[in-house]
Amino acid sequence: MRGNNLVKLNALNSLAFATGTVTLLLSSVSSVSAYTIYTNRTAWEAALATNPSYKITTDTFSNTISSAQSITLDSGIVSTNSAPPTLPNSFNNNSVSIVNPGVYDNASGTLTGASDTITWQFPATVLAFGADFSRIDELTLTGNFDGTGDQTISINPTIGGENGFLGIIGTAEFSSVIFANNTTAVDSFSIDNASFATKVPEPNAVVAFAILGGSLFLIKKAKGS
Repeated sequence: MRGNNLVKLNALNSLAFATGTVTLLLSSVSSVSAYTIYTNRTAWEAALATNPSYKITTDTFSNTISSAQSITLDSGIVSTNSAPPTLPNSFNNNSVSIVNPGVYDNASGTLTGASDTITWQFPATVLAFGADFSRIDELTLTGNFDGTGDQTISINPTIGGENGFLGIIGTAEFSSVIFANNTTAVDSFSIDNASFATKVPEPNAVVAFAILGGSLFLIKKAKGS
């Protein structure tokens, strides 16, 4: 009987260990899949500072860019409306420093003069995105922030009103974000200080490219002589 009890006890201990291991693994997967939202720029930047592999680029919208369906912002972001803007309109859709000085202006919605969606394509994959938003009502932000598929954030309730900062740090790199509007009304809005974090090239990679470039130059020079 003692032997049987010992076998049962060992079996129970093994089951408990296995169950605990599975739970731990599932918990790890769950936490890995999560992305983090910030409503304070200082906290967002401080969190990114702990990862020196990434650098922050900020677009202050200092230069005027005329309204068009697709424009390239100073930071290299390509901003594209789902439909060509009908001009003139009071929003001057997809423009910089025309309606309001020093900010990006657009409008989202299903009515004339607005765009169903606005896509921002980053110049490289990013781990984080953040910006100062103004006059936000029903605007949403969508992106694949954790590598599992698109997630959508309602900006106004997240930042606690029409104006404020919204920042995201993903657990996987993403290449674009989409602004949209879930209602039939027009939501005109402004964005300032749009920031994103891109990976800094590894030092070894930089050296390798430098050596490769130098070698190609010497080969070309040798062939020319």
